[in-house]
Amino acid sequence: MKPIRITHVITGLSIGGAEKVLLRLLREMDTNGFENNVISLTDMGALSESMIATGTIVSAMNFLKGNVNVMPVAHLGAELRSQKPDLVQTWMYHADLIGGIAARLTTSAPVLWNLRQSTLDETHSKKSTIRTAMACARLSSSLPSAIVCGSHSACRVHTELGYDAANMVVLNNGFDTNVYSHSPEQRAAFRAKLGITEDTILIGNPSRYDPQKDHRMFLQAAARVAQKVPNAHFVLCGDSITSENQELSSIIKEQGLSERVHILGTLKDINPFYSAIDILVLSSAYGEGAPNVIGEAMSAEVPCVATDVGDSAYLIDDTGLIVPARNAHALADAVVSLSQDSCDTRKAKGQAARLRIKHHFPLTTMVRRYEDLYRRVYSQRYDF
Repeated sequence: MKPIRITHVITGLSIGGAEKVLLRLLREMDTNGFENNVISLTDMGALSESMIATGTIVSAMNFLKGNVNVMPVAHLGAELRSQKPDLVQTWMYHADLIGGIAARLTTSAPVLWNLRQSTLDETHSKKSTIRTAMACARLSSSLPSAIVCGSHSACRVHTELGYDAANMVVLNNGFDTNVYSHSPEQRAAFRAKLGITEDTILIGNPSRYDPQKDHRMFLQAAARVAQKVPNAHFVLCGDSITSENQELSSIIKEQGLSERVHILGTLKDINPFYSAIDILVLSSAYGEGAPNVIGEAMSAEVPCVATDVGDSAYLIDDTGLIVPARNAHALADAVVSLSQDSCDTRKAKGQAARLRIKHHFPLTTMVRRYEDLYRRVYSQRYDF
């Protein structure tokens, strides 16, 4: 039997949660049963090389963000037509809408959508994103054959927005604990580069600079932690987490943290980061689905503190701490609590976190569930 041809249409290929999940699928799916291609609506992005290395054909439509016009859309339709996919899997709102409509107009392939985030924030989310999500809601019972939700919170929130609940299926993120694991050697090397010693409590926040991630609140909490934990340092990485980011630099200085905060930009290999830190913090204000960084850190035996957004509490369970969003006092108290644990206690919590990922969120389960869904939708195409 010939493999099922799947074309994935995604907004972009920068380092983000949806992009990481897609890359894991490309690496792990059964190559005898499936053949994958990827189309980025924007540019090739940081993860394109890794995707190409899996043997996947990757192309970019070069849409300008915020400026969809006829020529790129026509190019997308032509590309879809030429690939002759058996299924089209779109990822995130704009790809769901634009890619879904283009697939319907140019191919006979069933379309699957993929919802990655939970709440939209009317203050900070782009109006175009909100409009696109609402347009998708109106089409959700007629355009896609299935709607993948990357988290239970995404399923619940989008049902409330008017998406067709009957079309939805929750497929939890999965993590490869062979890839994400603790390395004493990487820990020592990473800390040496930062110029800190083993007895420093290193608190990490790996998030792109975006209102959703609420770095201002994180740094306000960090200032409180610094007062109570004299040996605490903070390390941040992600897109736009650089010294050139004047707003970020200003907040760090305003909070009196210039000597305590290390900003590293985007890391191609985040494993040494996880090995080096003692506590991971995700301070998101809204929008998270099932955050990859939490699952990755837990796999590497790092206890986590996160705001109660999306499925963070479901992932962490009793291996770390959950606090209300937008509450610097609560976040600081939780980080101080973990910081004041003994090394053995934190280590035990980290080991429990890794076991939770191995037992409940293994990569093999995620891949198998995607494959099962693709086979089901493909078979229904010919079930008259």
